[in-house]
Amino acid sequence: MLSRNVYPQTRPGKWSVLLLLAVFFLLIISALIVQSGQPFNFDTLFDNTWAAVVSISAVVAAFGAFVIGLYTIFRNHERSVAVFFTVSLGGLVALFILMQLFL
Repeated sequence: MLSRNVYPQTRPGKWSVLLLLAVFFLLIISALIVQSGQPFNFDTLFDNTWAAVVSISAVVAAFGAFVIGLYTIFRNHERSVAVFFTVSLGGLVALFILMQLFL
């Protein structure tokens, strides 16, 4: 049986984990949209509007999970493994965005 420290106990912690699950769901949807558009030979992601909207939504959800996870850790003293995992993956997405913007 899993210990109490695996699952988040606070409401913002649960939201953070749910947003991370939404990221994975949106990335799967985005991959399916891109694969269904293969015969059209789109040059970039932004040529396919639906794939772009879903992909950007996934990035926004990952960044939101990062911010809410940090809030939960510092403000509500959440110490669950799921929230720390969410913050680490969201931090990687935030780092990727910052590197794309400034380098």
